[in-house]
Amino acid sequence: MRHLAQQTFAADPQTVHATRDFAMQALDGWGGCRRGDDIRLCVSEPAGNAVQHGSPDGRTYLVRLIRHPYCLHVEVHDSARHSRVRIPPALPSAEAGRGMRIVQELCDDWGVQALTGQGKAVWICFRRPEAHASRCSRTP
Repeated sequence: MRHLAQQTFAADPQTVHATRDFAMQALDGWGGCRRGDDIRLCVSEPAGNAVQHGSPDGRTYLVRLIRHPYCLHVEVHDSARHSRVRIPPALPSAEAGRGMRIVQELCDDWGVQALTGQGKAVWICFRRPEAHASRCSRTP
């Protein structure tokens, strides 16, 4: 059985908190999740990046959660013309640039997919504990 929750947010820094709340409400509605804290953090990082880098001119971005029997996919769609996400070296003196590195450590898989037309989707996969390791695919 598959569950879907999605919501569009204004490309405003104040909405990143709302994306975390949205994700937690969806998970609670589906019966909760043992990895909720990881998912909460991993939703806010690409949402923040969509606001800062991926949604020019105050456009919107979409957050989508898809709960499959074997994994949870988190997707953040924005309207950026480029379809890459760069993880810079983690320099001790850097004040930013560690967010996607943290996401990479917390999730089971992640990637970026170019969208038809314009934009990209950053997707993050969280394997459900009872799922076989190979079931977490590289595409949503």
